[in-house]
Amino acid sequence: MPLKRKLRSSDFKRRTPVQQRAADTIEVILQAAAQILQKEGRSALNTNHIAERAGISVGTLYQYFPNKQAILIEIARREIARDRAAVMKVIADVSQDTSIDPARLGIRALIASQKKQSKVRRAAFEALMAEGIAQFASESSHAFQEITSQMAISRDHLFLKNARQPTTTMLFVISRAIAGAIRSAVIEESSILQTPEFEEELVHLVRSYFAKC
Repeated sequence: MPLKRKLRSSDFKRRTPVQQRAADTIEVILQAAAQILQKEGRSALNTNHIAERAGISVGTLYQYFPNKQAILIEIARREIARDRAAVMKVIADVSQDTSIDPARLGIRALIASQKKQSKVRRAAFEALMAEGIAQFASESSHAFQEITSQMAISRDHLFLKNARQPTTTMLFVISRAIAGAIRSAVIEESSILQTPEFEEELVHLVRSYFAKC
């Protein structure tokens, strides 16, 4: 049996949406896939079903995505981008209002984004991870790098004066630790994701990490 070829980045989407109509078609495809995943589960997901739900021919779908795996990976990329945007907004808000608890607000935003359409996110991230750790890390690292860089710039607003002043390495470690815990809860379908205790423990993790010994 021939070995399964790993998808290259260039394989994930067949055609770049250079026109609005093409971009709209891609949105319809992704929305249709998300609806199927959320309502019927991953076992019901296939290109024929996606095309039918999207109201397009399967031939049109194949102009943009070679298979359902590529569709899932594109969903994962967009979810990562949404997570980045949510946390960046928190950083911007805290920079303007020092009365806000940045650790709690940031963690709450991440948890909320992961809880939304959890079946869709879980399937999308599983598809991305199936392409290999290197591919998963590549998709996630850019978003985390932006967040880490912005946290470093805004550190005077984000961290208490009596806390350890964060270095880029420290921010790298704690941001990945938090994201990993939340993502694991989603993938494992753990009930703790819905509890106040989970948020509280992550906030405690951040505060303990930056507390002076």
